[in-house]
Amino acid sequence: MQNLRNGMQVWLEGPIREAAVVYVNDKRAGSVWCPPYSVDVSRLLKSGPNKIRIEVANTAMNYMAGHSLPDYRLLNLRYGERFTPQDMDKIQPLPSGILGPVRLIAR
Repeated sequence: MQNLRNGMQVWLEGPIREAAVVYVNDKRAGSVWCPPYSVDVSRLLKSGPNKIRIEVANTAMNYMAGHSLPDYRLLNLRYGERFTPQDMDKIQPLPSGILGPVRLIAR
């Protein structure tokens, strides 16, 4: 349970984490990264079947969580140990991607 207190705090779990670019019939319709998470695709729609593609960005943290650390032995031998990676082996991926339903709404 989260400790709630007075003040200006908001928790929002949006349907997109972190950003997304929407394509309709291989043409860029727009991008989203904050509410209202909507893109007007009407100019790109055609009669009959349409192809909708959503490319969702990821975080650098998730990239690092999915890769092992580089081997710094040669650099350390040449220049000395200048830094120690801080707990890089403990990085956990964050929620990312499309977290909710995608809807096409006619207005």
